[in-house]
Amino acid sequence: MFDYRLSPKEIDLLSKICKKEMSIEELSQEISLSYSRTSELITRLKDKGFVTKTGNLKKSIKRAKTEHAQRFCQLTKTFPHIDWKDFLSHSKAEILTQICSSKQNIQQLSDITDKTERTIRDNLKKPKEIGLVKQKNDDFKITERFTPCCSFLRSWRYFYNLSLKDEIEPNASIVQQRGLEFLIESDSPIYNENFVETGPSLLSDLDDELIYTSYTYIYTKRGLALEEHLNNALRIEGDNERIKKSVKKIANQENISIDMKEVSP
Repeated sequence: MFDYRLSPKEIDLLSKICKKEMSIEELSQEISLSYSRTSELITRLKDKGFVTKTGNLKKSIKRAKTEHAQRFCQLTKTFPHIDWKDFLSHSKAEILTQICSSKQNIQQLSDITDKTERTIRDNLKKPKEIGLVKQKNDDFKITERFTPCCSFLRSWRYFYNLSLKDEIEPNASIVQQRGLEFLIESDSPIYNENFVETGPSLLSDLDDELIYTSYTYIYTKRGLALEEHLNNALRIEGDNERIKKSVKKIANQENISIDMKEVSP
């Protein structure tokens, strides 16, 4: 599956490319990695729409013309004193993306990103220190000075969402682990190998409304009633307390009778 996460080394390499077009050999020296490892990073960044390759024998790497690549480079140019891998790598980007959307408190961020409150606090410590994030009472928000960071995250999320949708089989069925609210019809039967780790925690009809984090999704059959989807979720992951809680909540909301005792085959 398409991986939205950016590693510290990917961010470091991309920051170098933002400054000038470079060869793979030059980049490997700049970031102190082997040629093969640098090539792997470049391939990942190319797949994510951040860079392009030019030339035949001696390939040069330059910034892609995509909006999110341009916004990232503008961000590093506007704030050259900030090492962005400290703020945009891995789960840190998930948290900032949520704060960019609206002000959030620790508990809300923990619920949305599926991170512990301690992890949320630790990841917000540095952003608060440099003024990227400010706290008022229990709520956190991005400061006005750093709105370019939000512009980058939004454009990157949009590109990622479109890429993810391209990877999903047109008839695929996805039942969200947290909530199971969103169902897409599918011809596929239920198999354990249909469990996949994906990027968004929620799929919607709007490309730019997908939420930016990681959860497990369950694939089920096409044309099933909601009751059958819920029963399938229990049959597949009946020992998962989150699944059981979500199924029970939806069953109560929709006035559906589900036997919670019979959750395993």
